[in-house]
Amino acid sequence: MEEIKVNWNYEYKELDYDFISTYQVNPSFSSYTHEQYKSFIGNDAYFLPKPMPSFVETILNNDPFDYYEIKSPGFHRIRPGMGLPLHVDEYKKFRKLHNIKNVDDVRRYIIFLESSKPGHIAQIGDKIYNEWKAGNYIAWEGPTEHAALNLGTSNRYTLQITCLRHTTY
Repeated sequence: MEEIKVNWNYEYKELDYDFISTYQVNPSFSSYTHEQYKSFIGNDAYFLPKPMPSFVETILNNDPFDYYEIKSPGFHRIRPGMGLPLHVDEYKKFRKLHNIKNVDDVRRYIIFLESSKPGHIAQIGDKIYNEWKAGNYIAWEGPTEHAALNLGTSNRYTLQITCLRHTTY
C-alpha cells in the first residue's frame, strides 16, 4: 500500500455528510435483493461543491495527484453495520461534468484517514485489505470491482479522489 505524507486534523469528522442510499441504485447492486440489504448498503458522503477542508488542497498538490489536470475530492463515512458490497462504479457525474467518454480513463484513489480498526474492510478486485495506517491509499482504474465494509463498532473515514487517468499509466 502506498502512503500520503500529510498531516490532517479531525475536521473531516465534523463535515455535513449526506446519507447516500445506493441500494438498487447502482446497477452493480441489483443482485443484492435480500431485504436486509436495504439497511446495509449505503454510506455518508461529502462532495464538491461543498467546501473542502484545507488539507485536501495540500494532498491534491503532491504526489501522486499533482500532475493530474482533473481531480475531484470527496469524503466517505461508513457507519458501523453499513457498507458497499462488491460493485463497479460508472462515475456518471464525474464523466458527464468533464466530458469523459471512456470509463477506463477514470482513476480512483481511496486514502484512509485513520488507521484501520477491527471490522474495517476494503476489497479491490480479489485483494482484501483489513490493515492500514492513516495515510495509506489504494487505487484502481475504470470498472474495477471493489467493496467497502464496516463490520466494526466505529466509523470508517476515507478521502476519495477521482481523476482523469494520466497518460503515463
